[in-house]
Amino acid sequence: MLTPLRNMLRSPAAGGIFVIVIIAMAAWGVTDIFAGGGGSNLVSAGDRGVTDRKFDATLERILRTQTDERGRALTKEEAMQRGIVDQVFAEMSRETLLTAYADQQGIAATTGAIVDRIRTDPVFQDTTGVFDALRYTQLLDANGFREADYESQIEAEMTIDRLQRVPVEGLRVPNALARLQAAYTGELRSAAWFILDQSMLPEIGEPSEEELQALYEERKDFLREPERRAVSMIRLSPDDFIAQSDVSEQDILAYYEAYKDERYTGPDSRTFTEFVFADEATARAALGRIAGGAAAEAIDSALSTVLRTGRRDVIVNDRLAEQVFARGAQIGSIHGPQPVGNEFVVIRLEDIIPGAATPFENVRDEIQNELARELAVGLFYDALPQFDDLLGTGADLEGIAEGLGAPVLSFAPVDTNGVTQAGQRYLPLVTAPGLLQMVYAQAEGRNTERFGDDEVTWIARVDRIVPERLPEFDEVREQLVAAWQRDQLSEQLQTVASEIETAIADGTSTLEAEAARFETNVESLPRPITRQNTDLQFPRPLLDGMFAANAEGETFSIQGLSGQMIIMQVTDIDRPESETLDLLAQSSALDIEGNIADDLFRAYLISIAEDVEVTTNARALDAYKRSLVTEQ
Repeated sequence: MLTPLRNMLRSPAAGGIFVIVIIAMAAWGVTDIFAGGGGSNLVSAGDRGVTDRKFDATLERILRTQTDERGRALTKEEAMQRGIVDQVFAEMSRETLLTAYADQQGIAATTGAIVDRIRTDPVFQDTTGVFDALRYTQLLDANGFREADYESQIEAEMTIDRLQRVPVEGLRVPNALARLQAAYTGELRSAAWFILDQSMLPEIGEPSEEELQALYEERKDFLREPERRAVSMIRLSPDDFIAQSDVSEQDILAYYEAYKDERYTGPDSRTFTEFVFADEATARAALGRIAGGAAAEAIDSALSTVLRTGRRDVIVNDRLAEQVFARGAQIGSIHGPQPVGNEFVVIRLEDIIPGAATPFENVRDEIQNELARELAVGLFYDALPQFDDLLGTGADLEGIAEGLGAPVLSFAPVDTNGVTQAGQRYLPLVTAPGLLQMVYAQAEGRNTERFGDDEVTWIARVDRIVPERLPEFDEVREQLVAAWQRDQLSEQLQTVASEIETAIADGTSTLEAEAARFETNVESLPRPITRQNTDLQFPRPLLDGMFAANAEGETFSIQGLSGQMIIMQVTDIDRPESETLDLLAQSSALDIEGNIADDLFRAYLISIAEDVEVTTNARALDAYKRSLVTEQ
């Protein structure tokens, strides 16, 4: 059989076949089949480019920290559906643009700067603070990095950071502008107020029939009852199979033993010797003797030596605490030197004292429930084919429920928001994603399709359709009376508040006199506040009103809680003195500079985009996305 194949491949026709295949693959974005596995560039600019391999590796690293609403890891296909793939592509395109521009300008990070950045990163140093090449490789591997990719990422970060500093290197905020901003943010104001409550005002009478009729005509659209539908449904989830989950005592005990150390044992304590030195050089000189097991009192260059036993919080230096209490820390291991204040500390781990285990009896029920839940999930998935078989036989909702051993839930007519005429809301209807939309797409007596997510499935039937209608006047008379009274009360409250403002403004009354007239008390701020109001919980409308006033004594009112108006008066305005203003201006200048820097870099980015040609391979990106649909 191989001989005819070899003869065919040597024939002229074979070349034509290869041409057709190559053209077809190019049309689908597959352009680098002979390039040794690197893949085509999804985006490129200058000598910079993002291959499909690099893009895929970046996406994988990002997805290590991404979970769905239930805490489960996202697949690449789910990431694409949520727009994460497009976001990553946009960010890598931006990075490619900026680094290509930096290459043109000769300001890209140098190899020496990259090496220095990596070697001085504490993450890659051993317990004595020296760069550890093996640790570097292991950490990169654990986080899904090749060394070249990580170093490329560091180079891009450093290069883009340099570019972001370019627009603001010569930026200096004028002192006058900084002082103006400081005067605005540093101004202190005080205020007093009282609360005008609806109960302090005369009662509202009853509306006339003419007023109610007019209100009925005015609010017909609001009064109109929407179409509602009575619904029955089956909701099936693992919870329906918990009772069928048989968990043996042996299974519970085996689970406890398997996860005892990880889940049911408290934090351990550790015994260690702490050596304190005057400087780092002295500490490093003593490392050999400490590692060799020398007695603490024999290290005469140490300022002090202490044997301690405790948990992580007994170590002041976070890096030392992390190392000493790491899961893989070994008895006799040396950690440090690390700075603590003006001194340097070295720690020798002497002993590991395991934490106390929670007794089996205390967690037995918890484990049983967890295992029963896992079994119930399996039973749930086993039941789904039966569910579909029952649907295929044409069984009605009740027949399906009987076959599955599940109840049929029935609900009074609801609108598209799942609300009944009486205002009741049924959670089973509104928590099923898309259920009400599907219900409103069906005719009376028809079922929806079976649908759901990973661990719950629904099917619903439209039992009855209640058409949209406008209630008769007599049906809603009480509702109209209540609405008329609410309108009148609100209008009365605002009118009285306006009268109070006017009386105080023209000098015929005072805030205190008006508060006394309505038998309430005047309150005031415990201390003056600024516009930022970072230390007092103060409603924003009141804060805005206070600082909108042009002079002391100005009075205004705003809506408070239901049936209340707050009448407030600005009692004091304290603007910063010249000396204070100079100090505040220094901080204001930094804030202004930061805001201007952001705006300048956005403008700079537009200019860079005009100077650098970025090529996007849409076909290759589409091909990559298509490959994710079947990837698990």
